[in-house]
Formats: sequence, structure tokens, C-alpha cells
Amino acid sequence: MTVLRMSTAGLYNQGLQGLLQQQQRLARVQQELVGQNKLLRGADNPSGMARAQQMDHLLASLQQQDRNATLVEHRLRSQENALADVGTQLDRARQLAVQANSPALSDSDRASIAAELRAVRDELLAIANRDDGNGRRLFAGTRDGVIPFADNGGVVSYAGDDGRNSLEISPDHWVVDGEPGSEVFLRVRTGDGIVRGSAAAGNTGTGVLQSSGVVDHAAWTGQSLRVEFTAADAWRVLDGDGNELATGSYTEGATITAGGMQLKISGAPAAGDSFRVEPAPVRDVFATLQGLADALEAPAADPAARAWRANQVGAALGDLATAQDHMLSLRAATGSRLSALDNAADARSATELTLHESLSELRDVDVADAASRLALHLAAIEAAQKTMLRVQGLSLFDRM
Repeated sequence: MTVLRMSTAGLYNQGLQGLLQQQQRLARVQQELVGQNKLLRGADNPSGMARAQQMDHLLASLQQQDRNATLVEHRLRSQENALADVGTQLDRARQLAVQANSPALSDSDRASIAAELRAVRDELLAIANRDDGNGRRLFAGTRDGVIPFADNGGVVSYAGDDGRNSLEISPDHWVVDGEPGSEVFLRVRTGDGIVRGSAAAGNTGTGVLQSSGVVDHAAWTGQSLRVEFTAADAWRVLDGDGNELATGSYTEGATITAGGMQLKISGAPAAGDSFRVEPAPVRDVFATLQGLADALEAPAADPAARAWRANQVGAALGDLATAQDHMLSLRAATGSRLSALDNAADARSATELTLHESLSELRDVDVADAASRLALHLAAIEAAQKTMLRVQGLSLFDRM
């Protein structure tokens, strides 16, 4: 027969340990109810704690992406407004060029138009140096802390760079906050955006290039063509290597077609005059306006000089029209990015809702369950206390 013996000290210690355990369980339930969080220690639920921390990190990333989206939206809307203002100024410049192309104007009239064109140019320069309201320049690329454009004696220099600031606006979705000034104002296609026609500076006749363009893209090899007048009524077309492609006779308003190109010339070219059509080069809008204003202010005392001026104004009209299209394309791209911001906001909202629901399942306390456990632990503590009192009152003398 086995006899179990327990000392009085052992009884007291066992009762005390049971009471302390019940108090710890009670304290935990009370902490859960007060903090409404059942993930109090990693040891209680290691995998749940790890998942919760990961979700907290994702929520913090979403908050940063939301701040990024707010910044990008502000920058893009500021850029959109600036581009709209640029379009207004270019529209005014084109109206002035059309007005200046009238042969009925006097030299003083053209000088007044030239002065207004220079004012338009100054306004464009101010827009190009506009900031976003936070002290950062809109059109300086990634060097948005510097003033990007400076006018040095009629030549505009650029202190920014070609970079674009890109920010994450939703998980794995990045958007640039604007275009560099070099792309907006400096690298602007001329002519019709594909080719540009021009009259040689040394022409002595009164021939004026009315229009030029590609009419057969399959036949055009992408190189320059030059129309030379071998006589007042005869021409030939040379390619970029000097090879003769076509010849013909000239009459007033004739259309010349060769190598996939077509030109229309009015007036009376002289022998030795030439006109060139080349792939449209890029040019900054400031130089376009500067050249137009200079042409209007230049003296035109003879028919050849007036024809030169008419060719300069006609070329500038085409350049301005293409510049307007360029700005519209940039505005369209800006609008697409703003639309992407709206879509990203919806994606962030959906992701955030899902994360909060998952976190709630991991962390949030079931109040009814916790209250039941609290009542259970209170009853257990009360029973343990009564047991301790009974044990403390026991004595061998009670058996005698």
C-alpha cells in the first residue's frame, strides 16, 4: 500500500501556485478587454503575431503611397495648368504670325507684332520656371531645386536635367510626377512633325514655299530633298547625296513631287534659288519665337527680302502649330497619369479594407467570449481562495 504524504508547506505552496495562475489568466483577459487586442505576446501565437506585423508594415506602406499620390496629384495638376497656359500663349503667337503674314502691314505694324511676340516669349519663359507652390520647380527634372531656364542674350539655357521623379502610388505601381523642361520646351518637333520645308537664305528671287510634306511614305527614304532652280522656269530635285531624282518646268503656284515628297511654291524663284525639305528637326519654342520676331523686325526693302520674310513667317507658322500639338500630347499624358491616380486610390482602398479585416480576425477580441472567460476565472479564483482558507484551517487536533 502506497502512502502519499504532503507537508503543510507543500499544501500552502500548491494552493498559492494555483491562485497565482488563476490571477495571471484573469489579468490577461482583463488586458484583452481593455486593449481590445488578443495578440499581447508573440509566445501566445507566434505565427499570428508575425502575420499581424507583416500586415502592419503593408498598411504603413499604403499610407506612404497615399501621401505620394497626394504629392504627385498636386504636381501633375500644377503641370496641367502650366501646359494649358503654354497652349494659350502659343495660340496667341500663332494668331500674331498669321496677322504678320499680311503684305498690307507696314514695318511699324510688324515691329509692334514683334514686340508682342517677345512678350509672349517672356511669358513662356516665366511658365517654364514656374514652381509647384512648395518651392520645387515643375520643369527642372530631378533637379527641381534650381531655376531651370535662363535667357542669355536671346538664347535660352537649361539648368535642369532629363530625369523624372517616380513615386509609388499603390503596390508595384509607380507614376512620374511630371515632364522635364527639356522635353516640354526644348525638344519640340518643327514643320508638320514629320518633315520641315525651308527656303535657302541666299535666294534672290521671290519664291515662297507654301507647303511641304510626305505624300508617299513608301517612296520616301527618310532623307532630305533639295529643289534647285536651274532657271526661273526649270527645277530639279536632288536627294541628300546629290543624286538627281526628278526635273521639271515651273509655273506660278506649281506643285513639285519627287521621292515621296510634295512641295508647293508661289512667286518667281530665280536661277540658283533652292528649297529644302528634311526630316523635322527639334527646336526649342523660345528660339522659334525669337526667330519669328527677328524676321519681322528685319528690313525688307526689296521683293527678295520680302519673300525671305514670308518664308520665315510661313515656316514659323508650321513650327508653332506643331508645338501646340506637342503641348496637347503632353497634357493628354498628364491626364492619363491623373486617371491612374484615381485607379490607384481605389486599389489602395480595397487593399486597406482587406488588411484591416484580416487584422481584425487576428487581433480583435470577441467581447462575449472574453467576458465569459473573465467570469470563469473570477469563479476559479474565488474557489481557490476558499480552498486556501479551508486548508489553512485544517489541524490534526480536529481528528482527536
